[in-house]
Amino acid sequence: MEERLPAVSELNGSLCCTLLDRRSSVPLCGARITCIGDNRVTRFDADRFGRFTSAMPEGVYDLVISARGYLSLLVRGVGVLAGHRQLVTRALIPGEGDDSDRDPAGAMGGYITDRLGRPVANVTIHVSGEDGGAAYTTRSDREGAYLIQGVPPQTYDLTLCAMERRLAREHIAIANPRDFVRLDLRLTQI
Repeated sequence: MEERLPAVSELNGSLCCTLLDRRSSVPLCGARITCIGDNRVTRFDADRFGRFTSAMPEGVYDLVISARGYLSLLVRGVGVLAGHRQLVTRALIPGEGDDSDRDPAGAMGGYITDRLGRPVANVTIHVSGEDGGAAYTTRSDREGAYLIQGVPPQTYDLTLCAMERRLAREHIAIANPRDFVRLDLRLTQI
């Protein structure tokens, strides 16, 4: 396995959000998204389809989503991977109040390629915390990209598997909340 370093032109990814009413699945036109990360705060308003898209530097962001007549929603540890389009869909509940008591979290992600540098899709990525409590599973997409969001700081074991076969195992530490850990892997055997 080798790490793949991003080219200078690949420093941004895109964050695409769709916001819906939880009960009716109607798009939330005009919902406000406040994106907090990289020592900056950016606000977006959803379009008439409840969506917004923005180019963002690679990193970890917290999203505060609000709309008139709905409970606000805090989504911690949303990762944006350079060169990748990250899709986030959330549904808000009608009512009054605020749901912002979750601890800060980080994210991890990267690209999986074969020995020739081609993307490897459909690889299962399983991440488990050293304390045995936290576990996350995802798959690489057709571009070989994977993202795991909302990961609390601690040390994790990351295992790559395809068709019941273990391809790789790495030890990863997320030292601080809001850290984005990028791990690009080149598989020499598949």
